[in-house]
Amino acid sequence: MFETIACGEKIYLPNWGMETLHHVHASDVAQLFFKTIEHRNQSLGESFHAVAEESMTLYGYARLMYEFFHKQPNIDFLPWDKWTEYEGNADEVSHTYYHIARSGKYSIENAKRLLGYQPQFTTQETVIEAIQSYIERGVIKLLK
Repeated sequence: MFETIACGEKIYLPNWGMETLHHVHASDVAQLFFKTIEHRNQSLGESFHAVAEESMTLYGYARLMYEFFHKQPNIDFLPWDKWTEYEGNADEVSHTYYHIARSGKYSIENAKRLLGYQPQFTTQETVIEAIQSYIERGVIKLLK
């Protein structure tokens, strides 16, 4: 899909693209783990979410990728059953389903309040860093 976006071609998202994703930077996850150790007494018996401050919809993610590749967004939507046919790859369909089916909203307020947790990276920064890494490692292959 990233190569398709990089070429400015149309992509299709499942449903209306409003399912949410919570990308979080590895160093922010490490920060939360460290803070739970550092503040052991406040952490005991508590539950914390290692996520970024905000989530992103599939549609927002797609728009961010078109922006990243300096292309005009070219996005359309398909009902789930039609989207699975469009995608065609059973592994990708399964992976996508388990990513979006929960479409949860996770809060970091408990970690902020009790531990002073504050993510250093936004969801957008985390996604862009990951995509840049994919390009550098050849996972995403761009036309020259």
